[in-house]
Amino acid sequence: MFGSVKYYSLLCSTNQVKHKKMRTDEMKKITRTELKNKLERVNFPDMISFVSEVPVKMNQYLDYWITVDGQKKKNPNPTVNPFLVDGIFNLSKKYKIVTGFDYINSVNNRLKREGKTPDFVGGFEQKFDDLGEELPKREVWFDMLSKGLVTDKKTRSKFYLRYQYLDDSVISSVYLYKGDPIGKQMFESYMTQKNTESYSNQGLDDTLNFQVCDLNNILEISMGGEKYEVVE
Repeated sequence: MFGSVKYYSLLCSTNQVKHKKMRTDEMKKITRTELKNKLERVNFPDMISFVSEVPVKMNQYLDYWITVDGQKKKNPNPTVNPFLVDGIFNLSKKYKIVTGFDYINSVNNRLKREGKTPDFVGGFEQKFDDLGEELPKREVWFDMLSKGLVTDKKTRSKFYLRYQYLDDSVISSVYLYKGDPIGKQMFESYMTQKNTESYSNQGLDDTLNFQVCDLNNILEISMGGEKYEVVE
């Protein structure tokens, strides 16, 4: 069910990147299935940290579409993404983040702090086109198995750690190409664009942006007072 991963630990500073393997005698080993089972029981906030190696989502071409005489057309000779075959990976360590949180309550607490009515109930608002016709309503792509674990609705075979950043969360990261660090400016134009409307339904100035991480991409995790090396 779960793919293979390499074992990394990362120290990242402004001027240099260093790789340092953590002492494995400080950590217990846990399989991804065991981690899934643990996260399935997480329904109360827990401060955690984890190391992950996540493939960067990229387009196959840089300029697949072009505009000719004001019309959008396919480019007969698009620029091929030279990084696509081997892939770019984001190796990161995230400290002081929280899983097991109540999303709706958290949004409503922020609404209160912003002096707004705490009436968030979740879900996406129905939108309409210029003629007043209803547009297809957005659907959440995952089902929650717990407040710490979600799965994809389509196959229910992929599992993801659910978490959010705090004001004092710390993230150190580096991008890797063929195992070596690479500057983001080298490949950024090939990256897929993220949806910027994901949190527009919250009504917040300072939106609560939670994220998920595929368990296949987690290398190490500290949770429940224990440190684990994630193995097959």
